[in-house]
Amino acid sequence: MAAELGNPYIWIDIDNPPQVQYLGPFVDAFRERGAEVVVTARDYGNALELLSQRMSSFTPVGREFGRSRAAKVTGALRRARALTSLLAGGRRPHALLCASRSSTIAARRMGIPSFVIGDYEYSNSSIYRLTRSTILYPDVIDPAPLLASGVRKEQLVAFRGLKEDISFARIEIDDAPPYCFPELQDDELVRVLFRPPAEKSHYYNPDSRLLALRTLEYLAEQRHAVVIFSPRHDWQTDELLRMAWRNEPIVLRKAVPFVPLLKGVDLVICSGGTMLREAAYLGVPAYSIFKSRIGGVDRYLESMGRIRLIQSPEALPAIQLTKAARLAPLRSNPHLLDDLIEIVLSTASRR
Repeated sequence: MAAELGNPYIWIDIDNPPQVQYLGPFVDAFRERGAEVVVTARDYGNALELLSQRMSSFTPVGREFGRSRAAKVTGALRRARALTSLLAGGRRPHALLCASRSSTIAARRMGIPSFVIGDYEYSNSSIYRLTRSTILYPDVIDPAPLLASGVRKEQLVAFRGLKEDISFARIEIDDAPPYCFPELQDDELVRVLFRPPAEKSHYYNPDSRLLALRTLEYLAEQRHAVVIFSPRHDWQTDELLRMAWRNEPIVLRKAVPFVPLLKGVDLVICSGGTMLREAAYLGVPAYSIFKSRIGGVDRYLESMGRIRLIQSPEALPAIQLTKAARLAPLRSNPHLLDDLIEIVLSTASRR
């Protein structure tokens, strides 16, 4: 049915840095199917820097919203208006693919079907319910929390695999060289990639920050480990100044391609999020210090031995600070990118 659409016009919107990894591959894949693609992106964190490493053509729309709920609502509505103004004046897209509330609002205003890729069932889905977006989610997630939030059953489409199947779909992992940290002279040190909590997210639990700080204090005491700190926000690096480090931490000041970065470290400690799942998928030892509700994907990866949940400071010694052997990449559904493209094009062809 997708072939009936002729020359489809697909809009992809990127709202934050992790989305570059799993929405970026769709751009070339849609174009290979004969589609025209327009990409918009919010200037948030290092999203634009990461996008610039992958593609030359995208349009920045909107900035960081702020930490309060009111600022988030106002910012999302303001960005939705800007997106509508940008896209409604020319050729109207046949469909939107995103993980963004503001772009689904704009799509609803323009009468465009929207598809949202999500893999955390406890995020706030109220906007997606109101915009009647189709939510594409891994089938390892129980849809009950989404249905309980008011999302209609017909809005939910489960897929086989994980969104990381998309992120790694077109990457020759073996050919990517590990990232070299020029500051690091001692090859014997265990390299710990640390990702702090998303303190501006609506599901943020302050206990996550407390556990993250205690984890950093624990790592600072380790003679044979060095922290590679990947901040979500610049101000999070200030926390490092409070601690006495055996080995000075390395702060990632610029965007680093995610595969070389993950291949250049020995283990990953994250307060949830995409980086944790990417590490687990790639086979890097991964530890979660996330203190909000644990989602189905993380539970699934834990059951496979690819994630270890650290829920308290007392459990920190369970982190194995060694250069351990890695598991093979997961490859749970190598065809997921094409599967989702077919869903989007088939729906768009019926409009």
